[in-house]
Amino acid sequence: MLLLRWGSAACAGLLGVNSAGATFDEVQFWVGTGTNRAALVIDWADGLGPESLLWGYQWNGQASGLDMLVAVVRADARLFAHLGQYAWGTAVFGLGYDRNDNGIFSVTPAPGFDADGVAWSLSPNDARTADDPADHWREGWNNGFWAYYTKSTADDPWASSMVGAADRVLSDGVWDGWRFAPGFAGQPPGTPAPAPVPEPTGWVLFLLGGGLLAWARRQPA
Repeated sequence: MLLLRWGSAACAGLLGVNSAGATFDEVQFWVGTGTNRAALVIDWADGLGPESLLWGYQWNGQASGLDMLVAVVRADARLFAHLGQYAWGTAVFGLGYDRNDNGIFSVTPAPGFDADGVAWSLSPNDARTADDPADHWREGWNNGFWAYYTKSTADDPWASSMVGAADRVLSDGVWDGWRFAPGFAGQPPGTPAPAPVPEPTGWVLFLLGGGLLAWARRQPA
C-alpha cells in the first residue's frame, strides 16, 4: 500500500502543473520569523470553494516540509491536521479547515486534536468526516491519500516529491503543496486563494481600545 501511494503521486507529477497567478506577494498569512521564505498550498479538491489555500512560512537555519506544515497548522486556528508517526516517516492522514469561520470545528470519529489543532495517532480512518458539511476535511489511507508536491520557485511546475515531508529540506523561495487524491488518482494543487489572517477577537479589541483610551488621557491638553 505504501508503494501504491508513492507510485500514484509520481505518476500524477510527471507532467507538472503551474500554480498560475500564485506568488509570495499574494500571501496574507505568514507564520514564523526569519530571512528565508517558503509557501504552503493545501488543496482539498472537495468542491467547496476555495478548495486551495495559500500560507507563507519564514525561518532561519534549517527547516523541513513537515516543520512548515505543523507550524502553519498550529498558527492558524482554522486549520487542523491528523498525523501519524511511523518508523519509516510521518504520514499525513487528514487535513481540515474551518471554512465558514464560525469558530467551531470537529470531525467524527474524533482523532484527538490538541489545543493547536494537531492530532497524532496510528489510526487513519477513510470514513472520518467533518461534522459541519461547510468545513473542509479530507482523510485517506485505504481509498485515497494526501499527495505531496514541491517546486523550487513560484513559476516552476509542481512535481511529486520523492521524499517525505520530514526529509524535505526547505530552502529560500521554495513551494510545498498538498492535494487530496481520492482513489489514489493524484493531481497537483490548483491555483490557491490566500488564507486570510484572523481578525482580532472582541476581547483583544477591548484591550486595545482601553490602552488607546489610557494613552489619550495621559497626553497634555
